Amino acid sequence: MTIARTQKALLLPAQGAQWQLGESPIPTPGPKDVLVKLAATALNPLDWKIRTLGAFLISSYPFVGGSDGAGIVEEVGSEVSHFTKGDRV
Repeated sequence: MTIARTQKALLLPAQGAQWQLGESPIPTPGPKDVLVKLAATALNPLDWKIRTLGAFLISSYPFVGGSDGAGIVEEVGSEVSHFTKGDRV
């Protein structure tokens, strides 16, 4: 049995809805991606615009918010050369 890894996330369930704290799957990084374990994250004006104008900016809901963040690199894709596991970003 495989248990899906999840994380707490600030979710926007639909365009114009209120932000909600919920669970979201932890993504697996692709070849050019970096997975960062966040120590801090924040909403900024872009997130406010996504809430009100989401149909123009995102393609599916629920949307995981928080476009600012800092943390530690957990995994790197096979084509990533500028970051390694453990880097602070």
